[in-house]
Amino acid sequence: MKKIILISILLVQIFLVQSVMGEYTGILDIGNTQYPPTGMVAGTTGLGTEEQCYYDSQCNSGYCKADENNGKKYCVSSANDCVYDGNIIEAGTSECIATDTVGTCSDSGTFSTTLCEEGKHCSGGVCVADTQSQDNSNSGENEAQNTPASSIVIGTLSNIEIVQGQTKKVKVEITNNGERDLTDVKLSLEGLPLAMYKISDESFSLLSKGEKKYSYLAFAVPEKNEIKIYTIKLTASAKDTSGVSISDSETFLLKVLPSEESKKEVNQTYLNYTNVLSDLEKKINQEKLSGNDVSKAESLLIVAKQELGEVKKKIDKGDYYEAIQLMNDVASKIDQIEQSLKQVDSESNNNSKILWFVVYAVVIVVVALVAYYFYSERNKTTIFSELRKKVTEPEEDKTSVSYKNIKDAKFKEHAKRVHQYIKNLFKKDKSGFGYAS
Repeated sequence: MKKIILISILLVQIFLVQSVMGEYTGILDIGNTQYPPTGMVAGTTGLGTEEQCYYDSQCNSGYCKADENNGKKYCVSSANDCVYDGNIIEAGTSECIATDTVGTCSDSGTFSTTLCEEGKHCSGGVCVADTQSQDNSNSGENEAQNTPASSIVIGTLSNIEIVQGQTKKVKVEITNNGERDLTDVKLSLEGLPLAMYKISDESFSLLSKGEKKYSYLAFAVPEKNEIKIYTIKLTASAKDTSGVSISDSETFLLKVLPSEESKKEVNQTYLNYTNVLSDLEKKINQEKLSGNDVSKAESLLIVAKQELGEVKKKIDKGDYYEAIQLMNDVASKIDQIEQSLKQVDSESNNNSKILWFVVYAVVIVVVALVAYYFYSERNKTTIFSELRKKVTEPEEDKTSVSYKNIKDAKFKEHAKRVHQYIKNLFKKDKSGFGYAS
């Protein structure tokens, strides 16, 4: 009987261990989790000017605009304001974005840069002449600094926009502003796949003092190219007559805009995402009715619906570029919601398994107890029957004194064993499962 009880306890332990271990199998998926940009909580609202944002509805002004330099988004006062390196440049104004570079935001919100000419620097949003020292002893030094021995300059390049499947050509001016002739002049471009551009004249054998030469950048954007902004760096390098290497670089942005075909796809994707979010909301409500914790999925759903609302606004305004960027964010939220619901389902299934294991274990224990109870009753009934038989057994018609003594001794010994057995049995019942009835 002890073996039955030990086996029952062992089975209970095995089932409980398996259920607990199963609770953690295949649930954690940290690597695929995605989050909003660093320093900003999804759903945050009431952000002020120059604060980093994610979409328009987060800003008090209602306008969240991408930085022309690093691509991050910031709240601005109006739809036509520009952002460069985290600084807001109001529409129709110019500011210094470097000591020799002016950044201009047009009335329509188009951003451009202007490199100051040699001998000038940026001040108050305009290029002004460098101040000459009134000290005659320094005048020669300043003049020498303003006339470098060797210099090559690339003309200012404005940011460009190209629609998918289209091409554009940009003229590049290269000038020798130094006092020496330049040789082995080369142009190179970074930040764009080779298949998307071509430089008409990549090198010049000679660029004389004060001479200007021109080259062309031909850009071709594939029809299915990703809608994005490329940061491009054009570099001109050369050597002067003394063998000294010099170079100059110009950075600008190439913005790929969606074609009419892509716009149709955006409109269809918007409708698809609307239906997907509706189905996910129904599933979340069903899980809530089942008593499952879906708070994480609910929070993500709220953000996704807000972002999809922003997508509709952008589409209505014809700003498909921004609509596509937000659409990518909505897709990410949908993936996170689905992963969250899968985790909820997994946890629910594991909890059900644990409940069934517990019920099964309890059944095993109850069966073991009942079996032991009936086993005890049967043994006690057999012993009491033998005792009554011995006590009520008629005396043998024997006259021998020695025979009687032997029989009495055996009977006393047997009765003593029965008495000890009953005593032990009652002691065992009392300490274990109660008095036997």
